[in-house]
Amino acid sequence: MDAVLTAAPLARDIDALTGSLLEQAAPDHPDARFFATVIGKSLAYRDLARTGLSPAELVEVLANLFPGAQAGAGLRAQLPAYAARGLASPQPDFTRRLRVLLDACSGQAMTTAWVTSVLAHACLRPDHLWRDLGLSGREDVTALLTRHYPGLVARNSRNLRWKRFLAYSAFQHAGLPPQAAPGCGTCEDHAFCYGNQRER
Repeated sequence: MDAVLTAAPLARDIDALTGSLLEQAAPDHPDARFFATVIGKSLAYRDLARTGLSPAELVEVLANLFPGAQAGAGLRAQLPAYAARGLASPQPDFTRRLRVLLDACSGQAMTTAWVTSVLAHACLRPDHLWRDLGLSGREDVTALLTRHYPGLVARNSRNLRWKRFLAYSAFQHAGLPPQAAPGCGTCEDHAFCYGNQRER
């Protein structure tokens, strides 16, 4: 697959890879489509680090939710290289703070720790959270967060956009002044979310 992909072929590739994973999914698992989309999009970009899952976590997700999927050509080709390279965070302080918040608010689902890893990494990218995750809209993020962090969702009484709310909450939880998520600065809607506020 070429490094530079047009929007239409990339969308088709993501759909195909996501569908291939879902064919291997455990029946009726509430997070199967979410993880299939995140992994499928990362496979299409040929960048499994994009999932936010460490190589070990990715293998666990595949084994638990998509048994047999590792035999597929895309994963078989990309997993070894990713295992050798590993996952690095360009913003370790931010991702650590967000993980601490999410861990403090998490429910009991087996998959919650993996969702935390995906969210912490997605908040580093410069787009709306739902698009970073490959979801259909903000309501999909709301459903995901409600399933895994119900108490945190209830705190968003001002109906802030989720990436902004998660970042603000992470800094407040750490006893620090609220700051934007690292990815927010170059988002097309930065002015809509933050107005004239200057985020450090």
